[in-house]
Amino acid sequence: MGMLNINDLKAGMVLAQAAVNRHGGVILGKDHLLTEKYINHFKTWGITEVDIKDINSDQVIKQEMEALSNDVIESIERELDELFPHFEANPFMEEIYKIVKKISLKQAANQTNGYSDEIEKY
Repeated sequence: MGMLNINDLKAGMVLAQAAVNRHGGVILGKDHLLTEKYINHFKTWGITEVDIKDINSDQVIKQEMEALSNDVIESIERELDELFPHFEANPFMEEIYKIVKKISLKQAANQTNGYSDEIEKY
């Protein structure tokens, strides 16, 4: 189980917990299979993350990295190491590093696949 950002959801994933809006209203119950329609409903209702079975955000990053060459990954990591020296000492900076790395990997994957290089919302 793991909390995933709405932008990382894919049809076929399964909810580990009910998806609720900011007022606590259930939008979709536990164990439901996600479809593009449900994911769009989450966006409409302002749900930014949901708990998904058998996957977490680190696994999503790993999957995105598998689609890229080692040269691209190393280039991204070198650039981020210059921007975030010693980030491990600060949990807040470590989280920012993960977010920026995830966005950079997604951009690189989109460019590799011929998609737009616009920055996707985190």
